[in-house]
Amino acid sequence: MAQAIANNTFNNLFGNPIKHLSFVFLFFTIFSPTLSSQEKIGLTTSNYGGIYSSQLNPASTVYSKIFFDINILGANTFLENNFLYIHKKDYRLGDFLSLNPKLPVIGESGNGVDYYRTSKPVNGYERIDVLGPSVSFTFGNQSVGLFTRALVVSSVHGLPPDIAVMMYEGLEFDSLWGIDYNHGAFDISTMGWWELGANYSYILKEQGRNFLSAGINIRALFGYAGTSIQSRNVDYTLVSDSVLDIRNLDADIGFSIPMDFDNNEYPASGATFKGKGVAVDLGMMYARKREVPTRSKPKRYCAYEHEDYLYKVGLSILDLGKINFKENAQQHTYDNVGAYWDEVDTVGFGSINELTAKFSTVFYGDPTASLQAKSFGLGLSTSLSLQADYQYFPHWYLNTVLVLPLKISANQLRRPAQAILSLRYETSKFEVNMPFSLYDFNKPRIGLFVRFHYVSIGTEKLGGLFNFNDFTGLDFYVAVKYHIEKGRCSRYKHSTDCNHLAF
Repeated sequence: MAQAIANNTFNNLFGNPIKHLSFVFLFFTIFSPTLSSQEKIGLTTSNYGGIYSSQLNPASTVYSKIFFDINILGANTFLENNFLYIHKKDYRLGDFLSLNPKLPVIGESGNGVDYYRTSKPVNGYERIDVLGPSVSFTFGNQSVGLFTRALVVSSVHGLPPDIAVMMYEGLEFDSLWGIDYNHGAFDISTMGWWELGANYSYILKEQGRNFLSAGINIRALFGYAGTSIQSRNVDYTLVSDSVLDIRNLDADIGFSIPMDFDNNEYPASGATFKGKGVAVDLGMMYARKREVPTRSKPKRYCAYEHEDYLYKVGLSILDLGKINFKENAQQHTYDNVGAYWDEVDTVGFGSINELTAKFSTVFYGDPTASLQAKSFGLGLSTSLSLQADYQYFPHWYLNTVLVLPLKISANQLRRPAQAILSLRYETSKFEVNMPFSLYDFNKPRIGLFVRFHYVSIGTEKLGGLFNFNDFTGLDFYVAVKYHIEKGRCSRYKHSTDCNHLAF
């Protein structure tokens, strides 16, 4: 389906190669909804979430209602932006999911893919997250888990609207001509990787009704591809469709992609993964139990029963880490340089190396001067998360989650801020969750999550599944897994009959 979008996009674009390159990069970075949730609130806040709950707070697994958890497969996609959109009359989710998808075209205003006429900086975030075979096991006062995961994350932060319009419309868009633009920092990044991780959580203190735990996820990262543009200043005037006056450019561009830079052959020879790295998630959780425990601790781990809580609060730091790309990678720097670029509309290129050499020649007079290194690093979208869960009636919970992005390095993906309030009804066989969220603290959204036994499906943006409004993003996730509850050594036998299991 991604290829179908690419073909459709190229067929509806015309003009010089710079327009092709810039628009396709913009389109696939912030607007690629058909590439099979950001927070997955239904899964990560559930007491039956198992290994999924460690993605929000790694300290939560030891206090879940699950003794043993196996994830078979889970997939989710999150997309939101404030620039590109599909007109609601042209958007049908079924059209995108069919074998021969009917895709919107790049056309006149009011048809197909369009953009908002605004003076606000352009922001966008996309996260495709697939959780593969994974397992979590709680024994006594600690819990361990192993997980496999594949992700593609893209972020656009603070992109000036005139540059976004130029990427969409091309140099021939005369409304941009003759205007002096001077912009500060903005960044565009995208990265795909596979990871193998381990979760560990431990009960630090359990006394009376008080419960305190800590947890960590340690993740080995294997980067498949990454691209990053970090601009500190750009001062320019688009004089005409063939002349671009760049008075100053202060920016870094890094990339590592599975493509031969000399001839654009795909995939390039060499290792599948072009970079490696390590990431950690750290968390703590406090819970106030409904009653003081009176039962003695059982001899078998399968017989431990979940002790219900009145409320619990958590604090976590997520996605703390980076990937260093050292194979098939380049880092280019444009250190406060300028150029009066005549005949920019005639620029052509047959390969990545030809393109970078052209840019370096224009700004430095040397085809290799911009190349600073054959490696670059890109940080994950680090964030701080606060969680609170209150059980105001048996099986009924009120939950809130706050996610705040953390800028810890100059070159990293950026996660948007989010505040979520949800109402949840939860039993072992059935669960429903209705979250209300503020994306980036200004876009209200309503979602729905349903779990029946071991199958879960949810969204944090119901409007993205229908054509109620113009389509600016989508949130959707599913999971299939199997678990054994605490206090039950199998699906049918209660904790008093655990002799068939030897732990």
